[in-house]
Amino acid sequence: MGVVRREGDWRLEKRSEGVYEITFRRESQMKILTSNAPSNRNGVGFDAVPLREVSSYSEAEGLFEEKAHGPTPLGMQPTAEDTYSGSDSDVDLTEFPPYGIGAMFLTVGLFMLYAFWDSENTLLPLFGVGALIVGVTPFVFTGYLYRTEDWQSAWEFLVTPLEDRTSSDSSSSKTKKTPPTPEKLKNKLIFDRSGQRCEWCEESYDHLQVHHIKPRREGGPNDPENLIVLCPNCHENADREAIPRSKLKAKVKRLPEISAD
Repeated sequence: MGVVRREGDWRLEKRSEGVYEITFRRESQMKILTSNAPSNRNGVGFDAVPLREVSSYSEAEGLFEEKAHGPTPLGMQPTAEDTYSGSDSDVDLTEFPPYGIGAMFLTVGLFMLYAFWDSENTLLPLFGVGALIVGVTPFVFTGYLYRTEDWQSAWEFLVTPLEDRTSSDSSSSKTKKTPPTPEKLKNKLIFDRSGQRCEWCEESYDHLQVHHIKPRREGGPNDPENLIVLCPNCHENADREAIPRSKLKAKVKRLPEISAD
């Protein structure tokens, strides 16, 4: 249980099996029940917050993206107090991605070496060296992932906040990864449905790719409704969710239907 999606101050949090909550700056904005929510709803917490019932987690994500890309809730616009808080206890390293943590430790380490290299206190330069080692570690591990797996795994490690990875790892460990899309279905999508055009930017390309809107690692099925034909540039944007899943789903719904057989 925990944060499963995050967009700025918006979060989609899993409260229990089939029960999700959309929050903005930790204030509840909407509660969502999927089809696998418990029939006994005691403790779900029905209050003034809107409640929506959907059939799947993908639809819950769609509602979250609509909220996250919509207007800021009334009464929650930024104030001077939001801009600065005098309490150091609000700092949580798990909210930062590895590249941010690494850059912070590198900066601290370089500063300590520069400021205290000639200091009589020999411990301070050693702390600087230690900070540099900690700062370099995320980037070294990113290079290792790039060499042993692929660039996407390396990129996801580098930019995903630690708290998001913890929650996604716990949920993905229970999800069986979908096998690759069959070649027969790929050909149907590329030649019959898309007409050899990117189904997002609608430009013609020789090397088109089939993208799972709900990723294979999350159990996204090899169904035409979950697949979209993309050019390499649009595919990269979709992988890092620069193109929201909800918009890709809406695009596929407007395309001609094809059989998966």
